[in-house]
Amino acid sequence: MITTTLKPVGDVEMIIDYTDGRQEVYEFHNAVLRTGRRALALTLANQLGTTFLFYVTKMIFGDGGTTDGVKKYVNTDRNGLFGVTRLSKPVLANMDSNVNTQVIFTSVITKEEVVGVVLNEMALQMANGDLYSMATFPDLTKTAEMQITFNWRLNFI
Repeated sequence: MITTTLKPVGDVEMIIDYTDGRQEVYEFHNAVLRTGRRALALTLANQLGTTFLFYVTKMIFGDGGTTDGVKKYVNTDRNGLFGVTRLSKPVLANMDSNVNTQVIFTSVITKEEVVGVVLNEMALQMANGDLYSMATFPDLTKTAEMQITFNWRLNFI
């Protein structure tokens, strides 16, 4: 009986840079969804179909991740945000040179984007449209005074 398992885990670092020079850094965990785990299995089994679409292309942000300010639990069966997708951003993917089983996806929300919108959920979206991973976080009202950088780390342990 094989008992060794590959467990994808990760966290998100949110860096808020304000126009007055202040900076705030937050970290929160994510849930790797079943659609993401299935993509890994299909890739390893070489059951890709005619086109390989199991790579992350976007980071999407929404407004339905809390109820009365309390973060919603992300069940791994989800394949969509709880609320409306308010912003979809391309990602920059980098392999960590110090940890060869870690990839970091980075996306930036500029000062001009989604001003006045309350953000509280996000996901990594693959090229096939499925979500790989999802996270909720406390309500954040985006203002024109802030630029937000998200570094989403995924490790395979």
